[in-house]
Amino acid sequence: MSLGSNIARRSGSARYYARLGVPPDLQSVVMKKEYWKSLGTSDPKLAREKVLPVLIRWRAEFAELRRRREPTAADLQLAAWNLYDADLTYDSKERAGIATGQMVEDAKVALQTQITAGAVAWSDDPLVQLDATLELQVMSTEAQTATDSRAIRIKALRNHLASGETALIEWAAEEVIARDRLLIGKGTLLYRDLCQRLQRAELEYLLRAAERDSGNWGGTPSDPLVSPPDATMGKRFAAPGETILELHDRFAAEKRGSVTTDTWEQNRKILLLFVDFVGATSHVSAINKKAVRDWKHKLALWPVKALSIKAFDGLSFVKIIEANAIHKRPTISQNTINKYLSAIAGFAEWLLNHEYIEQDAMRGMFLSVDDERKGSSFSDEQLKTIFHSPLFKTCAGDGGEHLNGEIAVRDWRYWIPWICLYTGARLGEIAQMLTADVRQLHGVWIFHITREGAISKSTKTAGSQRVVPIHRELIRLGLIDYHSAMVARGHARLFPELQPDIRGFYSATPSRFLNRYFRKIGAKVDNSVNVHSLRHGMADAFRRCGYLDEQFGGPILGHAKETMTGRYGNLPEGILSERVKMIEAVSFASLEEMASG
Repeated sequence: MSLGSNIARRSGSARYYARLGVPPDLQSVVMKKEYWKSLGTSDPKLAREKVLPVLIRWRAEFAELRRRREPTAADLQLAAWNLYDADLTYDSKERAGIATGQMVEDAKVALQTQITAGAVAWSDDPLVQLDATLELQVMSTEAQTATDSRAIRIKALRNHLASGETALIEWAAEEVIARDRLLIGKGTLLYRDLCQRLQRAELEYLLRAAERDSGNWGGTPSDPLVSPPDATMGKRFAAPGETILELHDRFAAEKRGSVTTDTWEQNRKILLLFVDFVGATSHVSAINKKAVRDWKHKLALWPVKALSIKAFDGLSFVKIIEANAIHKRPTISQNTINKYLSAIAGFAEWLLNHEYIEQDAMRGMFLSVDDERKGSSFSDEQLKTIFHSPLFKTCAGDGGEHLNGEIAVRDWRYWIPWICLYTGARLGEIAQMLTADVRQLHGVWIFHITREGAISKSTKTAGSQRVVPIHRELIRLGLIDYHSAMVARGHARLFPELQPDIRGFYSATPSRFLNRYFRKIGAKVDNSVNVHSLRHGMADAFRRCGYLDEQFGGPILGHAKETMTGRYGNLPEGILSERVKMIEAVSFASLEEMASG
């Protein structure tokens, strides 16, 4: 019976072998035209059983090789740079653990005390003395031992580079090939080239470490091959305690209470992506406009939830983007890119203020994203669900706003949705308001939506600054009384409980809270509606009253070009009365019963 072409005997052997031809496109990678493996048996029946798993393994190997890609010159250069960068990072940590002279002296005193007290055995026996002082001797000599070890490695590496040996660095080459999924076969010329580059990077690291032994921490690679392939990556190395991440820890210690723990953790994860891009040991000056600009451009190619996708495990920031050219996962939105930029904006500002960097790296970097997010207005039934819910009557209190109870919440959670509904203002415009932004003009209560009064205030454009009359329904609900109470308590802000996020915006907390609340009470079942739908609802209400978009879009909703009267809030009485007429024309049928009740 024929055993097939994948089972054969070799000349002079009774045992059967598995055999499989290597596909032509992979022969230069594996350096073979055919695979052979002994099946360890001369029994043809047993050979048939044993050959199948061998063939499966080989074919899986071919499939894996085909998933890899040809390395570029930048890949090889980055591999060398990353090894150099990682080695120096390790060196910094290793040095931080070496005992100082004072620590050695303290250890000697402690040992003598223990010997005197009988806690440590001591005698004239050299072995006893060695056992008692071994730890102290290690502490005393570990710095010199490390220096001597590096000197030996420098000599060995130079010998290997001269002779073409690769044994000392093959472990690093295998890591690079596996991590970056490169199509490089062991023993090929490309493999030897990679090994030589890595050896040269390792040698440069050892030379820097030797310089550090003499107190010089400012050295840079003299080998032109050992340099970052991207010019934005750091070429200077930070002194201990002044890497980007270490300075971020210092920033966080000062600002810890400004945002939630979850926000800090999310921001740090994003910062790690930036650090991966510029280099972990980069001097903090790597946070500059060019680096942020180039990182922003890369973020446009960053896959959604990239760090949780198995296919990207172990890949660097840049390698994930390159791999996604094959996997074609959807990329993050412009809003998310701005979120990523926000994660380092506060840190960059702190660095600038503390003179760690010399330029405002974030100015002008954020994308111009239309805040008029797609979505529809809430239906009458949804509005009724929202404004008849516990939060707007009495509820169970903090954390239980969606549950019936006896607590009347009358802070921003209550007022912001009402103001959104009856002004059509943007959430951020309302959340940032000062008590001074609510006042009377020509005898009419108004909201002055403006950038003035605080550095942190903003509007979408300068032309978005405007005067909006306060709807009678808001007055009936008690808004003016609430405002008076805030003034009496000395609060400068209309909603003093709200704190700015790391970008200085006040809208993050109410946006998160209200969208979750709407979902809990059943008013929001998908992404077609959100807090911004209240703004859409006001626009629809104006249209129902017969007003054209150009009549209300600029003066009320803030789609206007900048004007001096709009900016400073000094509207002539006639123009203000026209706005009052428009505002008071608006009503929401589903809420009328609340007004009558």
